[in-house]
Amino acid sequence: MQPIGGPVLLVFIGTYLLISSERVNRTAMAMTGMGIVGTVMWIAHALDSSQGATFRMLVEHIEWHTILFITAMMVIVAVASASGMFQFIAITIARPTRGDTRRLFVVFMVFVFAISLFFDTVSTILIIGPLTIEVCKALDIDFRPFLIAEAVVCNFASIPSIVGAVPNLVIADRTGITASFLFLVLMPLSAILMLISLPIFLHRFRDILQPAPEELVHQMMLIDPELMIRSRTDFYMSVVGMAALVLGFTVGTTAGVEPALIAIVVAFVMLLLTRERVEKILARIGWGTVFFLIGIFGLVAALEITGIIDDIGRAVGQIVGGNISSAVVFLIWVPAALSAVIDNIPVSVVLAPIVIQFSGLSPVLPAVLIFAVNVGGYLLPIGAPANLLVLALAEQEGRPISLGSFARVATVLALLHLAVGTVWLVLLSLFFAW
Repeated sequence: MQPIGGPVLLVFIGTYLLISSERVNRTAMAMTGMGIVGTVMWIAHALDSSQGATFRMLVEHIEWHTILFITAMMVIVAVASASGMFQFIAITIARPTRGDTRRLFVVFMVFVFAISLFFDTVSTILIIGPLTIEVCKALDIDFRPFLIAEAVVCNFASIPSIVGAVPNLVIADRTGITASFLFLVLMPLSAILMLISLPIFLHRFRDILQPAPEELVHQMMLIDPELMIRSRTDFYMSVVGMAALVLGFTVGTTAGVEPALIAIVVAFVMLLLTRERVEKILARIGWGTVFFLIGIFGLVAALEITGIIDDIGRAVGQIVGGNISSAVVFLIWVPAALSAVIDNIPVSVVLAPIVIQFSGLSPVLPAVLIFAVNVGGYLLPIGAPANLLVLALAEQEGRPISLGSFARVATVLALLHLAVGTVWLVLLSLFFAW
């Protein structure tokens, strides 16, 4: 580690403590932290060219393709949402349940599970969250159990897909794990977690998931889903765009085309075709999230440049040694614990290079880290962006979800999921190493 590494690490820790305290705006704090660490490194570089780095060097280490991917996905969601496509889908999938609240709950969870394979967790909640609220309000039922369960499901349902979550993209990019291998290793586990979770959700929320009033069910049944479509041109364009996105992610990534490129082409062709409404759609993009990620990646780049990440990797190597089972257990529980108190994106950025050092033990280890940071994201409410978004949506509707009520459901499930995943991934690691 460079001598300047100490001050850089202090800035990094201080920034994350302030972000985790929720007393400051996380976007402003992340960018401020990046600015401070950039200044510290610039001063060190000016005094000794072998130390620190220029700000240009720091910026060049930021994961710009990941930033572009997330921005493109936000554009796609914004265009599709403006067309009324998601409202159309909500009414279409809700009507067959005929107001049976438990069936409606299961249908929504299965829908979240399916789309989480093709959208990152933030995009999934941006799609399903408002729809859930509208359907529940129409039926006069509490939407909060739905939102809590959707946050949990989208986090673990995303693990088999490289594009399912930002941490997956970061880890896959750094470690080189392929989309097909990730799907092979983690899709069965994701399905097992779904089968475990659904009965627990239904039991936990049994007092809330009561039948909706008959007159409200009747009114919902009279709604024609096509009335939800605001623009047929944009609707059909969104359908084609979504199909192109899914095809690109399933076929293109196998051929070596990067997900960010696929998302950018689809997103901005869709945006181009909206013509005069471009500015309105761009205003719906979560620019706060984009700049938060830029700040986070800038802070982690400083750790990488100063050699701190290499030192962490060597320390982990001494703890784990050459034992595969120990490596798997360590790479599940430690990153999961870190992801619970720190956003799982920076945890992924910091630990992905470390996994490379253990690639000789088992090819499954990158998938282990992906599983850990996604499931660890709902050990506590602040661990993943999807959780925070769910809390924000509920607060906007005047029915906030307390951190305690979220944790009473999500934390218990996260611990159970981590235990099941540990057994599954230890066995797989031993199998591939055999």
